[in-house]
Amino acid sequence: MFKFFNQFFIYGFAAVLGKIAAVFLLPFYTNVLSQDEYGAMAMILAAGGIIGLFSNLNIHSGVARDYYEDTIDRSRLVSTGFYSILFFSIIVFVILYVSKNFWIKTVLNVAGYEKAFIIMLLTIPAGSLLSYFAILTRYKQKAVLYSIGSILQLFIQISLTVYLVLIIKTGIAGVFYGILAGEGMGILFFYFINREYLALNFDKRLLKRILIFSLPTLPAILAGWLDSSLGQIIIGNIVSVKDVGIYTVALQVSSVFLLINVAFSNVWYPYLYENIKKANFYDEIIRLFKLVVFILAILAVNVSLLSDEIILLLSNVNYSAAGRYLIILTIPMSLTILNWFSIMGPNISRNTKYISYATILGSILNIALIIILLPVYGIVIVPIAFGLSRFVSYLVSSSYTKKEISISLPVKPVLLLIVSVIICFFLKLANINNLIIWTILLFFNVSMTIYFFKIHNVQNLIHNLIHIKK
Repeated sequence: MFKFFNQFFIYGFAAVLGKIAAVFLLPFYTNVLSQDEYGAMAMILAAGGIIGLFSNLNIHSGVARDYYEDTIDRSRLVSTGFYSILFFSIIVFVILYVSKNFWIKTVLNVAGYEKAFIIMLLTIPAGSLLSYFAILTRYKQKAVLYSIGSILQLFIQISLTVYLVLIIKTGIAGVFYGILAGEGMGILFFYFINREYLALNFDKRLLKRILIFSLPTLPAILAGWLDSSLGQIIIGNIVSVKDVGIYTVALQVSSVFLLINVAFSNVWYPYLYENIKKANFYDEIIRLFKLVVFILAILAVNVSLLSDEIILLLSNVNYSAAGRYLIILTIPMSLTILNWFSIMGPNISRNTKYISYATILGSILNIALIIILLPVYGIVIVPIAFGLSRFVSYLVSSSYTKKEISISLPVKPVLLLIVSVIICFFLKLANINNLIIWTILLFFNVSMTIYFFKIHNVQNLIHNLIHIKK
């Protein structure tokens, strides 16, 4: 577990910088862009997520699964994945470009932002290739180079975005120009790291093997996108694009949890596939799970009780309604991270269809609740439906993991996390004096710190981490 966290912090460094930068750009976006512009940008970005899924078919996951297999030619595997992603992403770009008016006016309801949509389409093949090369770099265990490349990409993206939006006044199109430029730089950087595995090789047999692994996961990824992004599009069509902007502020701030999630995604599968045959694998996973839930509970309670202050700090009073959405969003964001544990059984056994079954079930619940209850109860139902969806998916996928590899994840820690957030929500809803809220928060943090020191031998933990670095 010490090696896991050592890699977690190395790989997570660049991810943390990226997410922190995204959060701290909120004051820039919310003050420079109008609420309508910010809402339109959020909807186009949401559309980009689902388009990107179909442009790469999650091929990189299939390549990653076989990356350590001794019986497979790594160069042939990597080259096959590269040419496949390039082909599919170009096809998707052409189809979407030809039908752009339908998507802009009918689906997204963002007429007037055609240029931003077209530039977003260009980021689709670029983003797919960037993700592919970055993942290969992780599996080569080039942690420092991975961080350098990610930071370089981020610097180019943010610098150009700020220049175009603030100085040149390009509107939200400047945001997508910045993304495209950053992705281009990232592709060049990571390509040179992995170029020895790229050749004029394409193996239909390997592509079939890759797709057999990756395609069953697409419904799960699609359902995950529906959970997190469909709400924004429905709000934009049923309520208003301006309200999309308000909800998106809460969604963006809640992405602080994705600091953990992105770092987790960088180290989880290499850690999992390398350790599944160890004798203490079961105990190691359960201890790691409990520790992650503990960290998430502390983060969720702190974000919840300070939600109003965080929203005002990162935006302005026009977005104050985002505070209560932020509290609820801490639940699905936490479950998103815990989902890595719940789906490990189907991944290890290669029965990835079970991942889709669990996620689709939760997503159906999410869509039904939003469509039925949004017109009645308003935007607050969107994060609630999101949370219920993720909880159902987590429970179902956990049952599959127990079935596939006989690992039963503890339920009580997760329930305690959810109950803690619900208590925080009603405390904030009651408009209790801030001094009382801060006192409660101080007592909670002190209690959790004492508990952590009591349960874990912190001195021994630090010693082991230092020993690993050496």
